[in-house]
Amino acid sequence: MLKITSILSLLLCLGMGATAATQDCLRPAEAEAEQAIRFQTELMVVSETCHEQTYPQFLHRNRATLADYQRRMIERYRRAGAPRPKASLDTYMTRLANETALRVSNEPVDALCHEQAEFLATAKALDGKKFRRYIAKQAVERDEHRRCKE
Repeated sequence: MLKITSILSLLLCLGMGATAATQDCLRPAEAEAEQAIRFQTELMVVSETCHEQTYPQFLHRNRATLADYQRRMIERYRRAGAPRPKASLDTYMTRLANETALRVSNEPVDALCHEQAEFLATAKALDGKKFRRYIAKQAVERDEHRRCKE
């Protein structure tokens, strides 16, 4: 765990320069895409920490959907004027992963995995359309973004 925390701390330092996707207004499709990226990142960290295979299985089932959400985020960065939109997304995802890893590293692994069992079970059940519906609902319920006037 110390090795993971050390690596993630280094990546966090490298990722500080990225513009967060939430600084400006988001279109509804962008807010949904950001929620999907947050879900994916949380799942990656929790699955790895709990020594579960949930994340790789989730990626396999949702590869095309995740690629679509990433394209939306890249387009969002392009629209915002980022000189390297894909690099901006990569940096943003790294920052999210680092923040999540630092947050979960403060909790004993057994307690974390017990607490996150429902989250992992949800991820195991999501594929394709179910994942899109789940994320769309989450994006509305967790509307933390300033919406663009289109």
